[in-house]
Amino acid sequence: MLWYSLNVNPAHAPRSARPPAGWRRQLETGLEPLDRQHRDLLEALAHLAGAVEAGAPKAKLEEELAFLARHLIKHCQTEETLMREAGFPGRVAHANQHQELVHLVRDLQYRQAKGQSPDLEALSRIGIGLDQHICESDLAMAGYLKALHAV
Repeated sequence: MLWYSLNVNPAHAPRSARPPAGWRRQLETGLEPLDRQHRDLLEALAHLAGAVEAGAPKAKLEEELAFLARHLIKHCQTEETLMREAGFPGRVAHANQHQELVHLVRDLQYRQAKGQSPDLEALSRIGIGLDQHICESDLAMAGYLKALHAV
């Protein structure tokens, strides 16, 4: 049987990558400095995705990707400092998730240095990872920090 004669189930066909999701209320931790950083990260990711979709020049993509990397690292450092100072029990697991997110961005930078432009699929993975991290780990950490300061 020839490949082009196979029945293809559209539900299982590969989908084109979606741009990363943006800010929404469910991501609010109630800690304004962290929420502001989260909004900035999602905005930086959206700018990069827009530049990729528009076919921006390599220099523009490098600039947008470097901006995202700097802000992600700064944000992770902020959270890790807060967790350490508060004695947050899930600090190590949380920091490991930060490493995974930073690794995804650094991998894009490495690939770009080797001549590969970022693609929406990779940016979507970063967006999904960031979204899940905020919804699960950051909200748990924020709850701990707010309870600690309420005492």
